[in-house]
Amino acid sequence: MNLIQCFPLLAKMTPEGQLVMRTVGVIGLLVLIPAGVLLWKKQDEWFGRCGDTPSETSGGLMYGRMHVWVLYIGALHLALWFAL
Repeated sequence: MNLIQCFPLLAKMTPEGQLVMRTVGVIGLLVLIPAGVLLWKKQDEWFGRCGDTPSETSGGLMYGRMHVWVLYIGALHLALWFAL
């Protein structure tokens, strides 16, 4: 196996590697952008109060919401890095 195929940073230095990484980045963006819009519209429904757990605090609800947004922003950043 070629060493360049194993490491994404080394693969980006070759023209073939750049094409593959940009394609992966664009596909990632095409998936992540609608997912972000859906997350934005449904965040109150998905991360709102639940009748099954009456001991939830507002801080606990915001903590879960924040974790999901941090993961989303991280994935978006990675997709942009691959695309550009």
